[in-house]
Amino acid sequence: MRPSEQGQAVQRARLLDEAIESVVVLPSSSALDKQNDGRLVHVSGILQVGEPLTEMDYGIAMSAIKLKRRVQMYQWEEEQTNSGQQDETKESLYTNYYYTTNWKDKLISSSKFYVQTGHHNPREFPLMSTVYISEDASVGRFSLSHALKNKFNDFTLFTGDERPERRDIKLHSGLYYHCQDVWNPEVGDIRVQFSYAGKTGEMVSLLAQQTGSILQPYLTPTGMSVAVVHQGTHTVQQMFQEEHTRNWLSGWPLRGAGWILIFIGGKCATTIINHFAHEQWRLVYKHCGTAAPPIST
Repeated sequence: MRPSEQGQAVQRARLLDEAIESVVVLPSSSALDKQNDGRLVHVSGILQVGEPLTEMDYGIAMSAIKLKRRVQMYQWEEEQTNSGQQDETKESLYTNYYYTTNWKDKLISSSKFYVQTGHHNPREFPLMSTVYISEDASVGRFSLSHALKNKFNDFTLFTGDERPERRDIKLHSGLYYHCQDVWNPEVGDIRVQFSYAGKTGEMVSLLAQQTGSILQPYLTPTGMSVAVVHQGTHTVQQMFQEEHTRNWLSGWPLRGAGWILIFIGGKCATTIINHFAHEQWRLVYKHCGTAAPPIST
């Protein structure tokens, strides 16, 4: 972990320890007290969402904070493999190019393919992936700010209750296909998948700043933000403990990369030291008329 990132993790851990000392636990989601304005509060209650989020072409209507539309397109992709032999005296490597078709989330530029003939991808998606966010969401008497609604990211896959009316859209295994034959798709065909997060009627627990009747991220004097959303009923202690765990785990990939670099650096340093030591002994033994001793690795 880099020093700056490690410092941020330590600083956030301290922030969480300080925040738990000042948090106000509300007895219920209907306990709206003006004396708590500007303070960090903990509240649990039933999530309520306004008008359902819809996708009429697919017969989708979901009362949730977020509705995600994931679009994949059937495209060509290129794979390279090397074959042959390589040694110190000559190089005889051959690059082989293979082309397969797969469903991909991002556009693949076929103009960069080694063999472009017969492997053309569309230049753009006919339909883009997106996430819809409900305008109105509340817990008890508290409305959720846009920043707090953005914290709902635990998505669940689903399909609509009705099959699409459009004949060019086919529902199969939870996916909506824009193609003639779902078993034999063509390059340029797309398929769509839907998921939601924060469904109305779910029990949620929140840590946020109370501003009037709005819950929004709590800003510390150092400018760091505290806004925590958990599904289900969780106590203050449970939520802070889970945040400490997430904060600690977030540094593991960087720590692992750092340990690998240290290990590689140590191996390289050992190799260099052994090389120079061997050269020194070789010169000494050469000067004395004795063969240099073998070096162990």
